[in-house]
Order: sequence, then C-alpha cells, then structure tokens
Amino acid sequence: MSCLGKLSLPIATLSVAAVFAGHDMDSRVRELEKEMKEVRTGNPAKSFGANTAPARAEVNGTDFFLSFDVLYWQAKLGGTEYCYTNGNSGIIMPERGSVHDANPEWDWGFRVGGGYNFEHGQWDIYANYTYFSSNHNTLKAGAPTGSVMPLKGGSAVHNYTSAAKASSQVNLNFDRIDLELGRDFFVAEYLSFRPHFGLMTAWIDAKQSTRYSGGDNLGYNYVYIKDVNDFWGIGPRAGVNSKWHLANGFSIFGNAATALTYGNFNVHHKENYSVNSSTNAIHLNGGFHRFVPTTQLQLGFAYDQYVADDKQHISLSLGWDIQYWWNVNQSLNTVHTGLNADHGPTYERASEDLSLQGITLHFMWCF
Repeated sequence: MSCLGKLSLPIATLSVAAVFAGHDMDSRVRELEKEMKEVRTGNPAKSFGANTAPARAEVNGTDFFLSFDVLYWQAKLGGTEYCYTNGNSGIIMPERGSVHDANPEWDWGFRVGGGYNFEHGQWDIYANYTYFSSNHNTLKAGAPTGSVMPLKGGSAVHNYTSAAKASSQVNLNFDRIDLELGRDFFVAEYLSFRPHFGLMTAWIDAKQSTRYSGGDNLGYNYVYIKDVNDFWGIGPRAGVNSKWHLANGFSIFGNAATALTYGNFNVHHKENYSVNSSTNAIHLNGGFHRFVPTTQLQLGFAYDQYVADDKQHISLSLGWDIQYWWNVNQSLNTVHTGLNADHGPTYERASEDLSLQGITLHFMWCF
C-alpha cells in the first residue's frame, strides 16, 4: 500500500471530525447569542447594558392575576373635637379640663384588584379598589359639680355657654381606585424592587352630628349641629415596592407611594336651636377646589409558592398599612362674635388631616 493510501483514512477521519466540530461550534455560538440577548438590553442612547432579572411570578398560564385584601383599620380624623369637660359650673378661671373628640374606631374593609403581566419588558399593569367605612358615637356628661363646654357652633344667636350633656357621631366612608404600571426585578441576589407609576382617585365623605342639651343655659332645650365634608380628587401616583427574599418562599416587604390629587370639596355646616328652630338656624355652604397630597406606607411578611405544576402562583402577606391625607377635613365652624355684635357670626375652617392605619391581609393568585 502506498503512503497516500495509508494517509487517506486518518485524513477522512479528521475531515468528518472537523465537520461535526464546526456544527457543534455553531450550535454553541447560537446558544451563547441567545443567552446574551437575555441578559443585555438596549436603550435610546443606542448603547447596551446588563438586563435585570424579573422577580414577578412566571407561570405557564394566561399571565393574569387577581388579588383580595382584608382590612382591619382605624381612622383618625382631625377637627372632630366637640366638647371639653371641667370641674366648674361654667367658666371659672383658671380653667382646667379634658378635650373629647368623636373619631371613628377600628373597623373592617376590603381591597380587590386584578392585573396582567406583559411579556415585553416584563412590565405589569394593576388596578385595585379599596373600601373602608367606620362610624362612632360618643356621649359626655358633666360631673356633679362640672360642666360640658361646647367646641362646635358657638354662634351668638344660640346664646349658650355650657351644657349638661354633649353627644357626637362621626361617619366616615373611604373609597379609592389605583391604576399602576410597574416592573418587578432583582437588584441583588435576595432583593427585588418594583417601581410603579399611574393614577389614583378617591372619595372621602365625612359627616359629624353633634348635640348639646341640659344645664343652666339650655335646660330642656338643645342645640343641634351637622357638618358635612365630602371630597373627591384625582391625580398622579408613584412609588416603589421592595422585597427581601429569605428562604423557602418567605420574605419581608416594604412599600411606599405618594400621590397628589386635585379635587372638589363639598362642605356644609348647619346649626339649629330648639327654641324657634325655624329662625334660630345657620346654614353655610363652603365648597371649593384644592390640591390634597397623600402618602402610603406598608411593611410586613409574605409567603410565595408555585402550585399546580408551576402553572399557578399564590402569594400571601400580612402587614401594617398606613395612609395619610393632608388637610382633607375642611369643615366649617362658626365663631362667637358677642351677644351685641352688629354683624353675624364669622366662621373658620378646620383644615385637618386624616390618617388610616391597621392590619392588611393580602392574597394574590397568578394563573
């Protein structure tokens, strides 16, 4: 056998190996290019950078998700002080006493929402509706040697300075709708952020009814005062949600958001004196428009778990929820101008804040 014949078999073997190696190299290059596309992203400046890994639930379903929250909150509305009690019969200086308000107590509410996870850019859209309502009745009576001093009303037409009893009721209704666009992604191995922005609208209706009766000044008569402060506003909202991932699906979350709403105040103030109630009455309307800022904070623990062969995902969290609304109570109050004043009573606005705080149990289902 010639030398050429002896070399033909090794050459053929090397040729076949080179062909297969070339195919394997092409496959590896294509796989590497695919992985690079997954971890890099472009921008309007036509440069490239690292892409952040999504932190949202990835399920083999329709990418829709639903949420439901159970709320146990307490409302605190400024400007509901209606009387103070002292140990004197009337006003005797130096004056000492205790101020009493009619703030709503702890009550139940709910929040329901739904959204969709977009494939492009791993963005999501989420809308939710919050409902909370609370009311509170309170009654204060003067001590045997004390008095109840009114803090509502006080116009000259009523001609009273103290009472034996004072009662007040506050009804608060809170409705809110949030629409937000956000993206949930990891910024570290165990830390994820979800910045979001959108719109928020809210209806806050507060009513306070107060009654003073008895004592040396009123006797069997009474003074009835009703304040109505209804607010509706809409405006932009932005915030960020954060989550520290622990182990086995458990995590700690902290969320913060703020909004600036512009809306309408529908304000009414009424006073009626039981003596000649048709003429001894005051009706004031004080509606106007104004910006109202608000902020929301949440902190708590969460648990996440995939179910149904990773086709669904559930999330359960328990946290403390705080909302604060600045100057949302713009109720009116008449100011005593003296029995012999030549003009009618003047008025002042409460310009007080509203806080909502309490426990929120949150459930989310992705499918």
